[in-house]
Amino acid sequence: MGYKMVFSDMDGTLLWKGIRLSVENSTAIRKAVDKGVDFVICTGRGVFGVEPYLKELELIGRKGYVICQNGAAVYDLKDMSMVIKRSFKPALVKPVADYARSLGDLEMFYYDDRNFMCEKLSDEVAEYCKVMKTSPRLVSGPMDYEGEFTKCLFSGPRKKLEQVKKFAKDLLGDQVNLFYSSETYMEFVINGVDKGSALEATAKKAGVALEDTIAIGDSDNDLPMILKAGLGVAMRNGEEHVKAAADYVTEKSAEEHGVAEVIEKFIL
Repeated sequence: MGYKMVFSDMDGTLLWKGIRLSVENSTAIRKAVDKGVDFVICTGRGVFGVEPYLKELELIGRKGYVICQNGAAVYDLKDMSMVIKRSFKPALVKPVADYARSLGDLEMFYYDDRNFMCEKLSDEVAEYCKVMKTSPRLVSGPMDYEGEFTKCLFSGPRKKLEQVKKFAKDLLGDQVNLFYSSETYMEFVINGVDKGSALEATAKKAGVALEDTIAIGDSDNDLPMILKAGLGVAMRNGEEHVKAAADYVTEKSAEEHGVAEVIEKFIL
């Protein structure tokens, strides 16, 4: 029967220097989609940071899904409506944010659907918003928001992130899931949220068996979907423990269109 769904991370996997789609990757994706294979972007980004690429690939309006915020939010490509949301109340993260703030050198970002919130408008935030094509909402802390969050992102030195992670796990136990999406980014989501569980739920919605899925990634937050998929692929530029767990490691890096390599080898 062959593989029917390809789940791909963005940064460090699909995008060239985290900025653009290469012609090689775009061409391979279009060929796979024309063949009837669903191509699912699976990212830690908010949906606002994914839509420009979905439009470029002409995926919006077609059948399929996009997974955002590390699996906490899933959207239907037909109308970009949210079909899965896993969120938590601001009170849950408040003591962790307070502790992180007391350490200094850390920034907190809060997400809910298309809402992006930050505690200070730094140059880093301005550049992030420019790349993601969104406008930030300034808050003094998580309790300033009246809704629920799909994720909180802690940014800063890994040593201090480790302190925050230990504090959060000691305080909240298995209520939450914490993991790294880069050397300086730590994600805070509700327990049960990860790219692997999102892959499984999305494949089920599409009526596709797990053995007919491929997952491609490079970082620690990609590991759950790499382990869950029928074929788990790590990029050549991926973290060593991610490559060790994968069924296949690409010969080419993200900068060399490794996603196209996977599609050409296993789909086309």
